[in-house]
Amino acid sequence: MFNLSLSGGCIINRRFSNCEDPRFLSLIDVVRAADLSFIHLEGTICDADDPEVFPAAESGWTWIRMPKLFAEELRWAGFDFVSHASNHSLDYMYGGLYSTWKALKEADIPFAGTGRSLAEARRPAFIDSGKARVALISSSSSTTDWARAADPIREDGGRPGANQIRMIYEMDADSLNEVKKLARKMGWWITEVGDGFMLNPPGLHNTITRFTLGKGPGVRAVADRADVEANLDTIREAKRRADFVMFHIHNHEWDLDQGLHAPPPFVQDLAHECIDAGADLFIAEGAHALLRGIEIYKGKPIFYDPGDLFKDGNSKTRPPTEYYWKRGTNPATGREEITTADSAAHTDLQKLPVASNPPGGYNTGKVLAVLVPVCCFDDEGRLKEIRIHPAKHLRGSHVVNGLPGLVTGEEAREVISYLAELSAPFGTEIAFDNGVGIIRP
Repeated sequence: MFNLSLSGGCIINRRFSNCEDPRFLSLIDVVRAADLSFIHLEGTICDADDPEVFPAAESGWTWIRMPKLFAEELRWAGFDFVSHASNHSLDYMYGGLYSTWKALKEADIPFAGTGRSLAEARRPAFIDSGKARVALISSSSSTTDWARAADPIREDGGRPGANQIRMIYEMDADSLNEVKKLARKMGWWITEVGDGFMLNPPGLHNTITRFTLGKGPGVRAVADRADVEANLDTIREAKRRADFVMFHIHNHEWDLDQGLHAPPPFVQDLAHECIDAGADLFIAEGAHALLRGIEIYKGKPIFYDPGDLFKDGNSKTRPPTEYYWKRGTNPATGREEITTADSAAHTDLQKLPVASNPPGGYNTGKVLAVLVPVCCFDDEGRLKEIRIHPAKHLRGSHVVNGLPGLVTGEEAREVISYLAELSAPFGTEIAFDNGVGIIRP
């Protein structure tokens, strides 16, 4: 038997091993009890005065930077390996990226999703538990193009960065023409390519958005086939070298018809393709909904988002000036309408600009909770059971803010019931038993 615990994003910039809250420690016990435990590292591990550490001009909203001790904190909590591809993995440029790798290696925490070239960023990390050898491949669809890793060609070296899965917009002919008309009015560059075209701002010919003719009406985002096929090849190779293969994607996209709580069609398609190629488990995260459903496909688990396990933006230090501008500082008066603490702790939500699409923006799920699923596999790698531990982010002192804490009783039932509602469209049934959700395929 082999038990694997899973967690979503980790967004926090301080020590947490000093927290004595029993709800938090109970959740940490769940993580430590598994044979292997996984979490997504969203951001960088570096100090502000490290060499070549600067906030990038483009970030995922804020800039995420953890202190050097953070890798050891992950070890303390029982996390054995991490994914790293995301829209925040190069928040502090290449210096921050290199510092992150150094910290993880010194803490003996394998990672995947970023590298000194695209081939390296796609390369799986291998983790040996004594019961199984696990391979992890990490990717991100929500990444700026400049942060995408590149392979060397001829005499030119590669470029460090993330394993990005690029997006293409498929649409009907009328919609394609409307996009072209708008691009001309905006003065953007239009380049015809096959049955579609590329758009880019004047002079930025590598900053492109791609459009192509679809087979039916409407508009949908699809994953670039070259990127998908390259990752599927990585899965096939990893399957030859490991007992168990995990595939991870960090994504912020959503189902345009259903809302932020539902994964976009391309992620569902990718999940099925990954499992068909040999993956034993697929995990997506990054939507900040907070939760999305669970699917069992051909006996393999697909987690569309277990939520951000650690979420305390208030712990950030020295945010760049764009952090305030992003949240509505009046440029005419220079008046800061909100503070860093207010925005991150969500105590002054009325001051935050509210997204009109998706409606309400982040954290719009009916039940704001996070999960730590523990998957149990038999000796042949078959899924036997998933035990889902429900948790919510603690609030109160700065010692506990943003840390996850187990919930019990009716609170736990509410979380599992909502998860069951989200999972029902995938044909997944979740029972509630003694404070946890149970899935038995």
